[in-house]
Amino acid sequence: MGTRAYALGLNGIFDFLRRNRADYTPQFSIADSEPPHHVLHLFGWDLPFDAGSVRNRRDGVPFWMTAENSGEPATVLRVPVTYPPDAITHMLSGMGVPDLLGTQGTYTIYATRPIQGAENGGRVELVEIDDSGTIHSKLAGPAHPLSPGTTLSVPLELVGAGAGARLTLDGKVVPIRVGTWSPWIHVRFRFAGVGHAAGMVRAYLLEGFPRPLLYISPINIDASDPAAAISSPPDYAANLAGSIGEFHTLGMPEETWALNQGHMSEQGWLDMVKATLAEGEAMLRDALKRRDSALVVEVFVQTDRVSHMFWRGLDPQHPLYAKSSELARGAIPWIYREADRVLGEIQAQLAPTDKLVVLSDHGFASFRRSVHLNRWLAEQGYLVFNPGTEGKLPLFAQVDWARTRAYALGLNGIFLNLREREAHGIVEAAAMAGLKAEIAEKLRKLRDGDAQVVNDVFDAKLIYAGAHVDDAPDLVVGYAPGYRASWQTTLGAAPPTLLEDNLQPWSGDHCIDPAAVPGVLFTSFPLTAPVDGIVDLPQLILHELAASGTAP
Repeated sequence: MGTRAYALGLNGIFDFLRRNRADYTPQFSIADSEPPHHVLHLFGWDLPFDAGSVRNRRDGVPFWMTAENSGEPATVLRVPVTYPPDAITHMLSGMGVPDLLGTQGTYTIYATRPIQGAENGGRVELVEIDDSGTIHSKLAGPAHPLSPGTTLSVPLELVGAGAGARLTLDGKVVPIRVGTWSPWIHVRFRFAGVGHAAGMVRAYLLEGFPRPLLYISPINIDASDPAAAISSPPDYAANLAGSIGEFHTLGMPEETWALNQGHMSEQGWLDMVKATLAEGEAMLRDALKRRDSALVVEVFVQTDRVSHMFWRGLDPQHPLYAKSSELARGAIPWIYREADRVLGEIQAQLAPTDKLVVLSDHGFASFRRSVHLNRWLAEQGYLVFNPGTEGKLPLFAQVDWARTRAYALGLNGIFLNLREREAHGIVEAAAMAGLKAEIAEKLRKLRDGDAQVVNDVFDAKLIYAGAHVDDAPDLVVGYAPGYRASWQTTLGAAPPTLLEDNLQPWSGDHCIDPAAVPGVLFTSFPLTAPVDGIVDLPQLILHELAASGTAP
């Protein structure tokens, strides 16, 4: 834990979410977007004089940049926190790349009757079938770049056709069948007569007529006509699409929230995973075939995503195990067989002098019970609510900061309400160490019946170092296997109960005590020095580059 966390103190990424010190609200931690600085207001339109910007919040120099700067060309594919892309020989950005709406993945469901809402990651459009048997609607796209408060869209029509339907989207006619993904459909959100934002989607017909249920994927940035920089050099994404075919560009394309909320079938979701796995294979084979890089790095996320969504099929103690389908129970063994297959085939493609490193940055455990950590902080008197406001939104609006000493936000973090650091801080610096020790000691004693809920609690001062330690949580909670922070906790909420069963398909996790979920490391060559943690890997890789005689 200490070694890995030390690196986080240097790069500044501690969680998927970070808190805004000015108002305590959660923010996306990977990247910041800034609107154009100079805008001309004319005839009801806002005409930007600059394009705005996106800033990667990751700090430090990644090892592929060190290699590149030393004259060793690098190809880096789908690595998290690489958006916007680094200026190297070839890079395709990974986790952090938004959809065309600027979100991390917003899908759309078209339904003729009310269905469960899409609280996370989706939107539901209620539609009607007209006398001709046709649904007329639209697919909402990005905000109009010239007209504040308006949204671009393209027309959508759906009509029954045999056992399936005929979808017309932005003028493209695509036949679709129940339970089968469509090919990519390219859409253009046009504005001002000359401009457009290019995207692409896939459609999945969950149910056919007379009560159709249509899923439209998040609007991926079109690699052949990207509306934002997703690769380096800028034309690499288009050239890659020309070489291997169209592919998902969204940083997290496996729509876990769609499955979590019952808006996607298990088979449809696994078919999506098959598609992203095939894309990743094709990208890696293309990079190896080029033989123009001394270093090739790619992240395959499919084992992670499937483990998150189907651990319920492996764990007899999980509350959803008894209801798990045969498909769910076989999903994780299937994806690991696929991972083994990919690894074996890639090994066979390597030259005798090539060196291979296979790394998993974490393992997995069951996520049986949700912990509402802010409720625990409230019960212990560390988090205090204004009278009559408890449980109301927006998040943290109900908190009496003048009496609150600690709050939870993100997957594992507890922050002290420190004076002169937080907007309404009351905790004196001299009291920090004692308060942290007190909270940690109490959390280690937290029980769920006879079961231990928290294995350990880590003091940030002992595990983090570097320029960004002030952005880190003050305490990092190492939950015991079977437990994890609730989704409500990640956003700062405090539901009325402390613990509850996890009844969502997202049933496996690794954001717990790191000692309980170690990763793995395989190399095709003997190690000349011990590897104690993930932060030792860059030096190992750079050392092997030098030993191969390719580095200066």
